[in-house]
Amino acid sequence: MNNFTNSSSVISSDTVIKGKIDFKGELLIEGKASGDILGDNLTLGPSAKVDGKIIVKAITIQGNFTGFIRSDLVRLDAGSSVIGDIEHSEISIETGANFNGKVIRISKQEKKSGDNEIGEDNPVYSLADKAVAK
Repeated sequence: MNNFTNSSSVISSDTVIKGKIDFKGELLIEGKASGDILGDNLTLGPSAKVDGKIIVKAITIQGNFTGFIRSDLVRLDAGSSVIGDIEHSEISIETGANFNGKVIRISKQEKKSGDNEIGEDNPVYSLADKAVAK
């Protein structure tokens, strides 16, 4: 169940977005998106089809994703499909999730020494940190 707050946004299943998405708070994607996604708490719903680079604080994947993910908390729900690499502090992969790629654990200590301070205007990570192989 998704627990959304006042700063929640939804991209519906009949929406297609190409380009960069930069958000604060909660974002639920049910539609199609292609490009870089940078923000706080992201959920890719069951009907989501997303490709690109995702750099967020927390992500739950229920749909389909291809590309690169960097996040403190990663959760792949049963029925999800992920093709690509994941850098994380904590990860949970449920039985029935499909994953093909590399999983790289990053300690919070490593992140702090390599990234900017987290603040209002500073992202958790920089999109320039990792190139996505096509």
